[in-house]
Amino acid sequence: MNGSRRTFLSTVGSVSVGGTVLLSGCAGSDSDGDANGRTTDVSSGAESADSTATTETTTATGKQTVSTATIRDGTEQETTIYEIRSGSPGPTAFVGGGMHGNEESGYWAADAIRKWDIDAGTLVVLPKANVRGVRHERREWPPGMDLNRKFPIGEPPTNALAKAVWRAIEEYDPDLFIDLHSSKGILRREGDEGVGQNVFRSKHDEIVTSVDAAVERLNDEYVTGYEPVYDFVHTPVSETKYDTTPMLVNKMRADRDVPSCLFEVTQDDVKPEKRARWTRTFVDSVLDSWGIRSSRLNG
Repeated sequence: MNGSRRTFLSTVGSVSVGGTVLLSGCAGSDSDGDANGRTTDVSSGAESADSTATTETTTATGKQTVSTATIRDGTEQETTIYEIRSGSPGPTAFVGGGMHGNEESGYWAADAIRKWDIDAGTLVVLPKANVRGVRHERREWPPGMDLNRKFPIGEPPTNALAKAVWRAIEEYDPDLFIDLHSSKGILRREGDEGVGQNVFRSKHDEIVTSVDAAVERLNDEYVTGYEPVYDFVHTPVSETKYDTTPMLVNKMRADRDVPSCLFEVTQDDVKPEKRARWTRTFVDSVLDSWGIRSSRLNG
């Protein structure tokens, strides 16, 4: 646990209920929030998580602690972040899903990943970033609001939910960031405007190595029986037309200098369950490369 996280926990106070530690704090209103929003303004430096709960389990590698934190508590955007701490030294990975509510494989995978055991370090998972979009199965929800376009590089996030997500990321201070998506098309297919079967990534050596290994594993063991264009590739996002697009992966790599990637699996002729399996396998491989979790998934 880093210093800022310790400061937050000591500031809000705690109460023990039946062996589970519950932590609660107060929140104000955002200048651009909903009428019933209670998340504080980003400039205040206050923590966005309104409550947390912690449980402890014993795994093969020792005691593992799982904590949950709620952001946008009491609003229609209320959603949960899961923090799995191994109890052993290691890096912190932040995995996000549900940025777009019509990309079910991402939040299905993230919801499974939050239940994983890990071997070292910390795994933080936000399965449903835009929970209202997930409920309505819409990319943009409320209509016209694309959450992943609310994270401009070099500037504060531009709405209350994006600010809450960003503040949570600042508190967890991850060493690795993975954002899970899907696309209607394929990046390398001629005449196709989709971006599927691709991983947009930063240029950090650690992410290049781990993403390359994950892509190779997917292509060799999972993406079988498809045309070659379905093979995954990985692309430095800074060398694409999206290099300055307001996206969380861009903000993470540029503003926080964190090894980051955005996983895009195609929706074309790939059923949602298979897309989710490929997504889980990608994350499993990356976490294995980082020493957070030895691979548990088989082809």
